[in-house]
Amino acid sequence: MIKRGFSIGKLICYIVLIIWAVITIYPLIYTFLTSFKTQTSMYTNMFGLPETWHFENYAGLFADMGFGKSIFNSFFITITTVVCQLVISCMVSFVITQIRFKSSNKVLGLFVIGMLIPAQVLIIPISIMAKYMDGYNNLPFLICVYIATGMPYMIFVICGFMKNLPKELMEAGLIDGCNGLKTFTKIVVPLSRPAIATMGMLSFIGTWNEMIIALILLKKNELKTVSLALNMFAGDRFSNFPGMCAAVMIGVLPTMLIYFIFQENIIAGMTAGAVKG
Repeated sequence: MIKRGFSIGKLICYIVLIIWAVITIYPLIYTFLTSFKTQTSMYTNMFGLPETWHFENYAGLFADMGFGKSIFNSFFITITTVVCQLVISCMVSFVITQIRFKSSNKVLGLFVIGMLIPAQVLIIPISIMAKYMDGYNNLPFLICVYIATGMPYMIFVICGFMKNLPKELMEAGLIDGCNGLKTFTKIVVPLSRPAIATMGMLSFIGTWNEMIIALILLKKNELKTVSLALNMFAGDRFSNFPGMCAAVMIGVLPTMLIYFIFQENIIAGMTAGAVKG
């Protein structure tokens, strides 16, 4: 019989992790409970469960604030951005890794340099471009900006994965008569699915939550995304704190669902390139 010794270090580690989990999760739980309270009950019962669950805060978002339009805008921008980023990044990564040419490493290096540029540095150039290209209050222009700023990291990760794909499969495809397009669609893309899924999920979360660039380019209320609507809600109706909590819960729900559903894919995709070959 093997006896497991008591480890003080392990106990301290568990205690620290539990405290950290409580600190991390509690604000979300507090926001969720407060979203079902009235303004009065929030002060009389600040940290407890709602005595009566009020759904008026959620209904008021769509009736008074037009929150449904902001949700539609966010989904349209996010889905379009993610799809375009994945298609372009997979094509570029395929050319760099599978169709070798003289300057392929230099091209990849340019994308790596793009990863090192902070988003804050791009604000002024983007504003100047928007001025001369009619980019203000223009959703396609905003989507193009998101696509361009998100592709360097996506190409870097997908390239790292595609480099480790078995060369024998590519050669077998060529023997069977596959041209470059069929090799890309029938062999490379299916094998790269973990990395593609990971980048798609991370891009969805990042684009959905982005606010700085959208705040600069989108001025009309009917074009605002969820992040901008939350900011506007806090400024205009800060006295209605339960209503603002309801808006926050609706805003974070899609990203939470995406992460919890695909968290295993995200972890597998991020580590797959590191353990291959």
